[in-house]
Amino acid sequence: MRKPYEVFEHTADIGIHAYGSTLEELFVHAAEGMESLMVAPEQVRVTTTRQISVEGHDPVSLLISWLNELIFLFDTEYLLFRTFTLEVISETQVRGRADGEVYDRQRHDLSSAIKAVTWHEAAITQTAEGYQARIIFDI
Repeated sequence: MRKPYEVFEHTADIGIHAYGSTLEELFVHAAEGMESLMVAPEQVRVTTTRQISVEGHDPVSLLISWLNELIFLFDTEYLLFRTFTLEVISETQVRGRADGEVYDRQRHDLSSAIKAVTWHEAAITQTAEGYQARIIFDI
């Protein structure tokens, strides 16, 4: 069974390849992969929930909007997320929930802060197993 995501180095940035049998699973795995770059998932408790709704003009822009919204919530509310549930997903809209907790420097080992998701080499491809995404983050 394939991993849900893989991290790769990219010049001064870092990226992930995320995988999913469905578009919904791909978006969840991309979010899990991105969050794991900041803090190990096992360090994050589920004590708070945020509803998230974003739009895009195609699946790639939608994925970038989804991940950038999670970054925005870390930047503004210091929220780290562990689990993700999508209620609605189409090629242009995602509505769902992210569960996690507020960053606590005593308990969380913050390995890197992500500034943004870049458009550089961003892609979603359909494969025989489902979907694969390539995303690079500005750190």
